Amino acid sequence: MIQVSMQPGINIDWQCLTTTEAEQLSAALKAFIHGLTHDSAQADDIYQETLLRTGRSTRFSDLDNPLAYMITVAKSVLCDFQRKRIPNAVEIEHIDLEAANDGPELTFIQQQKLSSIEAILNNMSPLRREVFILRRVDGLTRDEIASRLDLSVEAVKKHLTRAMVELTVKLEAEGWITEN
Repeated sequence: MIQVSMQPGINIDWQCLTTTEAEQLSAALKAFIHGLTHDSAQADDIYQETLLRTGRSTRFSDLDNPLAYMITVAKSVLCDFQRKRIPNAVEIEHIDLEAANDGPELTFIQQQKLSSIEAILNNMSPLRREVFILRRVDGLTRDEIASRLDLSVEAVKKHLTRAMVELTVKLEAEGWITEN
């Protein structure tokens, strides 16, 4: 039985894989994650969280394509990480309520941030922008969005992930958020 243990509490039973296959799977997953983010610390965190979630959710012997499953989990983890890093400026109602109590300088900065977000959203493809707004602003579930727009849930997930990454990268480039 092959076990990968990266930290206490993360043990994935890869008994259906040879040692070479397990090493190749791990290397491919790491390469994919490093392709998503060039921040090695964040990539390591995403890798660890992917192993943790994968180990908790399924047995590898039940999977037809373990790498594809882990890549899907890694994308979800990245999306969760990005969601934590994006400022709450997307939640327009929340900012409007705070703005009433802020001074003119902070109000101006928040308006500039909102303008940047609006410009980024306006430059996205119409479908990606609509999926993002339905999820992040209107609060619809992925299933509801898929039904409303006649898309697969996987397509909705793809658009959400790419929108979040695009928004984060462009906000970082404009200096609104900093890399950790």
